[in-house]
Amino acid sequence: MAEVLRREVVYLITAIVTVIMFIEFFFVGTWNVAEELRTWATIIANISLGLGAVRLLSEHAKNIQKRRAGVWPFSIWLWIIFLITILSGLAGYVTTHDAMKNPLYNWLFRWPYTSLGQTLYAITGFYIFSAAYRAFRARNIDAALLLIAGCFVILTNAPIGGVIWGGIPVIGRWFLDYGQAPAMRCFLIVAAFGMLAYGFRALLGRERGFYGEVAGE
Repeated sequence: MAEVLRREVVYLITAIVTVIMFIEFFFVGTWNVAEELRTWATIIANISLGLGAVRLLSEHAKNIQKRRAGVWPFSIWLWIIFLITILSGLAGYVTTHDAMKNPLYNWLFRWPYTSLGQTLYAITGFYIFSAAYRAFRARNIDAALLLIAGCFVILTNAPIGGVIWGGIPVIGRWFLDYGQAPAMRCFLIVAAFGMLAYGFRALLGRERGFYGEVAGE
């Protein structure tokens, strides 16, 4: 009984919040109640980030405590870097109300963190290239057309395309304007309908995954 009541309370809260946001967007404009709910949503999201950090540290603390082979040295480094970063950021905020003004935090953010992010972004390029290689293999007429269009678009974005032939940018732009743009709009429209269906299912209590449940339970 308690489980059913708790589930119904979650449904009710979801329905109330959804109705308030609909009313503000379509009828009222700016509504203090909706603004207050958005503020609380931001607060809850930041609390969730804090809980996620605590969970991360606790899991790596278990790795260190149990000396898990091949894992616990990296867990020690995670703890060290995490503590140095958060303490230097808090020190900069307390002294100057700006964490970036702390030289240590600024260095950690600009060099290790930013460089690692750029490296990760660059690595994804290889995965995209391998996926494009598999997709552009001309095994049938559809794949051949995709290969031709992809080559024109790539050469359009690359400076060498216009040097090879002046018509390449024109054809590539045609593919972008009359091929890619309408297809992307169709995709967005279908995604919007899917989000509406998902929202109504969640609002009516039919979307079990939204409430942390697993199908078949």
